[in-house]
Amino acid sequence: MARLANALTQFASPAVLKVALDRRVNALVGTRRTVDSPLMYAKAAALIGAAVWSYVVLVYQAQTPLAVLLSASVLALALVGIGFNVQHDGNHGTFSRHPWINRLAGFTLDLMGASSYFWKDKHNHNHHVYTNIPEEDADINLGPMARLSEDHQWYWWHRYQHVYLWALYTCVHLRYLYSDIQRLALGKNDGLSASYPKGADMAWLIGGKAFFITVAFVVPLTRHGVGQVLGTYVLVSMAMGLIFSVVFQLAHSVDAVEHPTADDLDTRPEWVVHQIATTANFATSSRLATFLLGGLNFQREHHLYPRIAHVHYPALARVVREVCEEHGVPCRENVTVMSALRSHYRFVRQMGMKPA
Repeated sequence: MARLANALTQFASPAVLKVALDRRVNALVGTRRTVDSPLMYAKAAALIGAAVWSYVVLVYQAQTPLAVLLSASVLALALVGIGFNVQHDGNHGTFSRHPWINRLAGFTLDLMGASSYFWKDKHNHNHHVYTNIPEEDADINLGPMARLSEDHQWYWWHRYQHVYLWALYTCVHLRYLYSDIQRLALGKNDGLSASYPKGADMAWLIGGKAFFITVAFVVPLTRHGVGQVLGTYVLVSMAMGLIFSVVFQLAHSVDAVEHPTADDLDTRPEWVVHQIATTANFATSSRLATFLLGGLNFQREHHLYPRIAHVHYPALARVVREVCEEHGVPCRENVTVMSALRSHYRFVRQMGMKPA
């Protein structure tokens, strides 16, 4: 059953669990500052430094295929780290208490080629509110090549999506670049609530695109051939796309969480319960994963409290789990990254089977 795009899902009220959670979380936070963490600033400086250093080596110093491969790999990982640890918090307004610092942190996404103006609306106002709801959460509406909901049209090739989607994930970063052009030139909406950028927003967007094109193509072309520049860029972009896609898929597109259909959207629970039911944490006992992923393995806490910086998620998770247990609300979680990957694989394979 198709769902009308303008018939947005209504969640049950009163918000019983949210009241209990907020009371306990406020007691935990107290007078603590939940943004402007020295750790986040240090990590941001290290990641940006690594990106600049590897870029300089790649463009000006690397002479052998091995040197190119190594410096390109470091660049891709550094940019992914910036995406997880800097732009994500900045665009949620949780990097700093100063709006201009959040704007600069979020603008690092533009420097990587994707518009933070469009991303904020799609991610914050679309995905975060209507998680896993078909036609309302753009993150699960990936076009005809991927079927991530029972409401999505089934095609014969979906039988093999558990095999080929991993390759398509490598194109996600390139897809973002193309989607921005579509929105600017063709007025593509994607169900976004933000209006067409004007004034300062348009200036920031155009400035980011100009910087990206200059750094990604113009400067390298002064020292290398077209084939080498394009080939290296595509490899870096594919590595970024694969990592970004897989990490975000492990939280929602897994068989451990709920995937509502149009038939049961009229009976949604309160919003907090919906978020917990459609979100799974993974590898939360790994400090390394938490550090590298900017706390995105604590996806449940991020969805419930996106205005709290990710360094507080481990403490927040204990409170959320306790309150959920008291109210009989199950929390979904995969213990390791590998178990989360298997859960995603099972879900994708299940969605690829021909419906009865």
